[in-house]
Amino acid sequence: MPSSAIRPYRGVDLVLGILFLFLGGVAIFWTGRFLQPSRTPPATPGSYHFIVKLDDVAPNMAYAFEMEGRPWLLVRSGPTLAAVSAICTYKGSPIRWDRRNRLLSCEGHGCTFSLHGEPISGLATSSLEVLKIKVINGRVYGARDLS
Repeated sequence: MPSSAIRPYRGVDLVLGILFLFLGGVAIFWTGRFLQPSRTPPATPGSYHFIVKLDDVAPNMAYAFEMEGRPWLLVRSGPTLAAVSAICTYKGSPIRWDRRNRLLSCEGHGCTFSLHGEPISGLATSSLEVLKIKVINGRVYGARDLS
């Protein structure tokens, strides 16, 4: 075949090349959007942020979540619903919900706190930060009290 012969599908190749470039760009864009962490706007006094649906937190259980880049625990114990910081005020160790004793306990040094964040035993002398909670239409919202 002579080198000056025109390929019969050159136009189709061009269209397919442009299509693949376009689809590749779209795929890269959406992958970047998917991998980028969502940003929660900083809370100001009185601004409530959605935490979870109330039905997703079983009685006598805790739900871990993040707000403003900090870990929190939403605890549902009987009719009481409370959200407290998941970081101990003594040395910054993680806090967990002790279902059996119905207390918040520090994994690092054994400090215990009430459901409302007040220290009960251990080396911690200051209370855990507590969020203000609202339940609207079965959805739990929380706000920091920055006053």
